[in-house]
Amino acid sequence: MPVSPVRDEYIIAGDLTFHYLQWGEQGPPILCVHGITANAFCFQALADELSNSHRVFAYDLRGRGDSDKPESGYSLSIHADDLAEIIDALELDRPSVIGHSLGAMIGLNFAARYPDTLSKLILMDGGGHLPWRTLEEQPAWLTASIGRLGTPVASFDEYIQRLKFAPFLGPYWNEYLDIYFAHDVFHQHDGSVISKGYPAGVYEDQMGIYEYKPELLWPRVEVPTLLLRAGQGLFTPDDQLLTGAVAEEMLANIKDCQFVNYPELNHYTIVFLAKDGPAQTIRNFVCAKS
Repeated sequence: MPVSPVRDEYIIAGDLTFHYLQWGEQGPPILCVHGITANAFCFQALADELSNSHRVFAYDLRGRGDSDKPESGYSLSIHADDLAEIIDALELDRPSVIGHSLGAMIGLNFAARYPDTLSKLILMDGGGHLPWRTLEEQPAWLTASIGRLGTPVASFDEYIQRLKFAPFLGPYWNEYLDIYFAHDVFHQHDGSVISKGYPAGVYEDQMGIYEYKPELLWPRVEVPTLLLRAGQGLFTPDDQLLTGAVAEEMLANIKDCQFVNYPELNHYTIVFLAKDGPAQTIRNFVCAKS
């Protein structure tokens, strides 16, 4: 049975209101940052494993979930500034920061610019160079994920059935995906649903990612770092977000970095099946003395 959040609330950070969750009431803080179309509930599986010894926090990025959705103002540096404001608003003392996908890019930017504000950094399948160079070259799984934004679907059941057709989700479907997608949509008066993600904000983030130069950030990370890679392809054997070569480059350029590859997990299951390996790796890492 998944652990229920002890807080499912809103907080003002900077000039925006953010929706956030907290699991667990004791122990050092861990703050989680989700991906480009996601919401805070994607970290439920991790929270189940970590909240007995840590306070685990996650929030909806600006433009996602139940957080504010300004018309413009989306970039890695803006998200990193939001993260700093949220840490301050929640009165967290140097939390460990976990970022998945876009969240890993945000976490990397944050660690480079706010080195005294976190204790450890965990990058889940992200933080490196993209393996594609243009919007047209991005993998089909990412295009599909972004494509669901702004498009009404006749019912929630149909919404879920469409998602279960994806070969990288359907065979691995579990209660954590149920929880996550229950919080992914607005239910409209006619019975249809629409994803909560703000399409224009996501598009602005997409465009900013093509100007992202992680090689300038890697040497500036001063805290111990854990890099987790999902090695399984999604639609094809070689359409991963983080290639093995880029992971090795990151390992060589982040001064205190550990690397674990999960060849049996894909970009999504590394989060939603986190109980089966990544959670224990993260627990050992955050509990180890620096």
